[in-house]
Parts: sequence; C-alpha cells; structure tokens
Amino acid sequence: MFGLHSLPYEVLANVVSNINFDDIFNLAITCKNFGFLIKEESMCRIVMQSKIPYSNEFLVAKSIRGRYARALRRAAKRRNALTEVSPYTVATVGFCDAYIYRKGILCYILDDIVRILDLHNSGHHEIVISIPKLLNRVISDIQDNKKGAFQILHYSDNIISCLYRSLGPDLTSWLIAVNARDQAILLVQELDSIDKIFVRHNEEFLYYGTHSEMDDDGHKKWMIHGYDLRCQKWFPEGIYLPEMAGSEINSTVCFEIHGKYFYALSNQTSFEVEEIDWTSFYHCIRFPLDSPCKELLEKTENKDMWRRQHQEGPLDERWMFLHLYVDETDGELRILESRKEWYLGSSRSQRNYYITDIVWPQSKSDGSDLCSQPDLSDDSCPMFSPADAASTSTSHTTISGPSTISPEPSHHHLPDNSRLPNCQLRRLCRKEDHPNYLEAPPRVPQNTHPGDDGSAKLTFTLAKSRLRTYHTSSSTFLDLVDDPLPTDWTCTQRLRLRAGSRRLGPPLRDQETGLLRHHSDDLPTALEELYRKEDINFWPAAQGPEAATRDEQLDEVYRLLNPPTHLGSVEGTADDRSMVYVTGSTKPQALIFVGFDPAIRLRGVKRWRGLASKGLGEGPHIDGRATGPDAPRADSGGGGVPGSSHSRAYVDLGEKTRTVTIDWKGKGLEGFEADPQGFFPAAEALIDMQWCPDSGTSNSRAHAGRDQKSWIWKETAMYRDIGLGLNFGLEPCHSRSKDEVI
Repeated sequence: MFGLHSLPYEVLANVVSNINFDDIFNLAITCKNFGFLIKEESMCRIVMQSKIPYSNEFLVAKSIRGRYARALRRAAKRRNALTEVSPYTVATVGFCDAYIYRKGILCYILDDIVRILDLHNSGHHEIVISIPKLLNRVISDIQDNKKGAFQILHYSDNIISCLYRSLGPDLTSWLIAVNARDQAILLVQELDSIDKIFVRHNEEFLYYGTHSEMDDDGHKKWMIHGYDLRCQKWFPEGIYLPEMAGSEINSTVCFEIHGKYFYALSNQTSFEVEEIDWTSFYHCIRFPLDSPCKELLEKTENKDMWRRQHQEGPLDERWMFLHLYVDETDGELRILESRKEWYLGSSRSQRNYYITDIVWPQSKSDGSDLCSQPDLSDDSCPMFSPADAASTSTSHTTISGPSTISPEPSHHHLPDNSRLPNCQLRRLCRKEDHPNYLEAPPRVPQNTHPGDDGSAKLTFTLAKSRLRTYHTSSSTFLDLVDDPLPTDWTCTQRLRLRAGSRRLGPPLRDQETGLLRHHSDDLPTALEELYRKEDINFWPAAQGPEAATRDEQLDEVYRLLNPPTHLGSVEGTADDRSMVYVTGSTKPQALIFVGFDPAIRLRGVKRWRGLASKGLGEGPHIDGRATGPDAPRADSGGGGVPGSSHSRAYVDLGEKTRTVTIDWKGKGLEGFEADPQGFFPAAEALIDMQWCPDSGTSNSRAHAGRDQKSWIWKETAMYRDIGLGLNFGLEPCHSRSKDEVI
C-alpha cells in the first residue's frame, strides 16, 4: 500500500502547502522519510512562502537569496520555545540608568553614554554616543542649559530619536534624531510641548505626537507633527486628533508606522464616563507618510470595528494592553488587546486575548488593502546629511470623530432611540447622553484566546506580574512574574517565566455519519471543540526544599534572572522572540536578556554545562561603572547577598500544592511601573555637563583613549566584559554544520 512518502514530489508539495506549519515541522522530526521537509531548500522555500511569508526568518532568507531550510527550522524552534517557555539564551547584557528595546535593538544609557546593541543579530560590538559631545554639537546655547534630562524615545532603521529637557531657568526641550550607522545628525528641533511625547519613524519620515491640544471642554487631545528626513523639512500641517480618546499609550491608545502609512488606534469612545451605553468600538485612523493631509486621511466606521458589549461584564483596565502587530502569515496589520474581565458578571475574573481585523471603508470594494502591505525589500536606508532645524507650522488638519449610531443630540429633543435595544435602560436616556449600540456579531474562535482565571492554584497580583505579553504566532501568553518562596517571609525577588498556550485539536466529525462538521455557534463550546489548552508552564523549574536534592545548576539560572546585588524595581519590554528587563532598586540597574531565538548566539556566553567558579561577573563593567575587583560579588555556590555570610538558595515547595497570597499593601500596586505589554514609557537619565564645558571633555571613563572630537564610535559590547550568561541550545560539532543545529 502506498503511503504519503510515495507521492510524487509535486503532489507532496501541494499536500504540504495545505498542512499547518507546526504540523509540517513535527512530521519531519518524527518520521525519517519526511526529514527532507525541513532540510531540502526548495521544499522549505515552498513551505515558508505559503505559511509564514511575512515572518522575520523568511524575509531574512529572501534578502540573502537562500538558506530557507535554516530559516524554517529557526522559525519552528522559536515558536516551540515560546509555547514550551524554554528560552535559548539568558544573559546579563549591561547596566543602565534608562533603556528602550525595540525589534531586537537595545538602546540604553549609562552615565552620559548611549549604547546601541543589536541583540537579534548577536551583535558583539555596540555603537556608543557621547551625550555631552552630541549636545555641544547640536545645541548652540548649551552653555545656559548644562543640566537636564536625556531620554531615548524611539529606534528604527538605524535612526535613534531622543529628547533633551533642560533643567535651567527656561526649561527648554529639544527633539534630536541621529543616524547611528552613518554618524549623521538628522534633526534638531526645539519643542513647545512634550506632554506624553512619543516618536515613530522609519528611514524616510519621522512623526512625533504630544497630548497637548486643549479643546473647549478642557480635554487634552493628540497633536501629530511630521518631518521628511529625505528633504529635511517639516510638513506644513500638523494632524489634530480631537476625537481620538485615550491618553495611555499601549493601554488605551497606540501609534505605529506600517508600510507607507501612519496609524493611530484607540479603544475608547468618549472622553467622559457615559452613564448609559451599550457598545464599545475600536477607532482607527491612518494617513500617508508622505502626504499628511485631511483629504487623504482614512478612518474606520463603528459598524465594522465592534469591540465588546458592556453587558459582557466589568473590566480591570490596569491589566489591559493594546497593540498593533503585523501577522506573519499574511502581512496584515491587526489589533491585539488583552483584557481582564468578569465575564457576564462572574465572580471570577479572567484574562482574555482578542485579535481584530482593521476594516477600512474603501477596502470593501476590492477586498484587499494593498497599501497596508509591508515592503519586502531589503531593509537598507540611504545616507543622510545633517539637517538644519525647521520651524513647525501652527496650522492644523482637523479629523472628524468616529461615527455613532445616533445623531448629535440637540438642546430641545432627546436622542434618537429608535435603534437602541428595547429595555428599561432605554427609557432613562436623556438629551445629553450619547449612547452607542450595535448588535454584537459572533466572535471568531480563532481570534479569541481565553487566558488563565482565578481557578488556577498559583495566581499573581498585578504588582507581581512584571511583564505581560501575547505571541500570536504560537498562541501563547507569556508573563514575567515575581514568585517568592512561600517559606521566605521577606518575599525576596524570584523572577520566573510563566506561559500558557493552546493548540488545534483533531478535525471535528459528526458522531453519526463520521463526516467533517463545523464547530458550534456557541463560543465557549467552539473553543473547547477546536483547541486543546496546555497546562500553565513555569521556567526555571521548581526546586526541592532539601539541600541534598537542590540542583546547583538550576540555582545558577535563578541567579541569572535575579542578580543578588540587583533586586527590585523590575520593568520589562518584549518583542516577538525575546524580552529585556531591568532589575535593581538603585541605578545603574542590571539589564537581563531572555531570548527564544536559537540563532541568537552572544559571544562569550557559556553553554549549559554546570556551575563556574566566577561570581557576579569579572571585567571592567562589573557594576556598570568599571569599578574593578572591589565590587561586591555573589557567592558562586549559593547566590549570596553582599555583606552577608549566608547564601540564598532558590528552592520551591511545588507549584500545584500552594497558592500565592495577595499582598494588600497599596492594594497590590506596589512597585508596579511597567507598561502592560512591555512597552513602558521611555525612561530618562539626568545629565550634568558642568565638567564638560566644551566638546573635548567628558566625565565618563568610557571616553578614555578616544578621539576627543568624536561624539560617536564603536566599542566591544558590555556583555562580553560582564561574562554572565547561559545558552541552552545545541553546540555545533565537527560532524554537523551550524545550519543543521539550528
């Protein structure tokens, strides 16, 4: 009898193109006859092009015209590592006073230095920028503004944008953009307002926004300004968003550049608390990057962007995050939102994750949105020369607000209630009410992922959930939680990864006929039919309480995640394949990198082979300021605390036999500063230039031996001097190539 492996190559390629990506990989590693599915270049190209053509792995392979087999294995292992919460790399990559992390690029400030490190590409050198020398170069009256706060706002396409706020008498602020690759200053602009400032840019355009425009009702609104980096000039009109409610970025509003458009998204309908309302909608606008004007502005309609019904239950908005992401299967920009809900008035709350398509009115006619597709060309940018600052025009383009189902109420008539539900609440509507109602469409099970709820044995308060993310490619929610030992009355920090995922179940069949059938129309029933929920997983594993059974190698991993000399004040940021967080109650804080990509190989990071004799680290960057051998170190055997002769062991009593008690101090909000999705507001570092009156001096030891006129250069990455990290991947050997390992 002929099997699947006996099919002709062309037929098999067609069959494989209709199988789930993860199933293809699992088939290849479980059956030797199908091993070629993840090793043969042409077959791997077909699989990736049909399944994940917009994944980072495929785009990289396409740009170099080959190595599709390696890219396929890399993508599959990255997805599996997230699902199984099993990272490939954990390392201390630096120490900082402030940082941002975006798309694998880490930008952090230590003393008066900005360092840029490419972690996704395993960078072993850092681009270094001297803040005093940069400011002396770009700000003519810096002598009157020697003290201030320097803040990194954004990084993309080799361009870093920053904000410098003078603490002098005039309290002036400057927006600065620098091309780190070409060592060129692109933009210097003095700003009138920096209230909740954000920046988004690519290699051609830069946009910044502030929550600063006041309307007649006393509400602040968003104002967006654009700059053409190619022509080195500001656009004459600013974009005014009077009806874009929401002020907390990545919680109630978010902004992104995708393809050739600038996008703004909000999950809020009104600036006021509506006493009577039924339906909540997403509100999204976009405009072309090269033509920010009213005529080309697009906005979604309420009837296409249903979010939820208020009768579904109350929300805890502290847990909520809002994000725009690019789907790696089709390249479309979609909405990802996490909400903690008491569904239908349940006494038990639950975190749920929702994915929503963005429907533009004009895209209905042709069924596509070609303008939103990302550019698949090589990610290179032209060289730029320094640009002179241009003045910002005060003219506005006003955007009309999202439509509602009822017309604007007049002073003499009640609102039109003809389309509201026939219930008692409808009779209470007054003329000043602005109710919204839309009959709820059915939720799609594929775009709805119920997370964990209060029934779990191990629960965490908001203050103990330091970082919360969701990965659509692997249907996995991943948290960084502080899980102190139940026997530790001091509640010493013990960070761990916590993840929950789901996978597709077998095809649904009718019990009588055996034929394939459609899933149930009831959402909870459909979710149970279609998916198999995995148990909540933790990493690292729990330790036994007895010293004889304690795993010293596991203790080493815990000390990497929780440096004994840098505990407390945890904040984190994550992307599709890694996370970076800072820990430490005083500055500089330790920067910890956790990577799920098997291709990330940081130099000098040792492989998982047991304990070493070194302590916290040896080298000039041991505590972030080159303090040398006198710096405090942890005991190599048990993770001791400086100044104490006792070692700390990260032991556990077992996760299924205990619960975490709720810390009532501050109602569970103590120490919580991170943004829900990991994109916390850009931190800032204080800069004192009293000891650098000209561009030739600096108070940082990192400048020693450098060109006194240079403001940017390259150095060995700090993590190579620290020497603290573990790699849990396979080690290449002589019998197999590096590509086979990945």
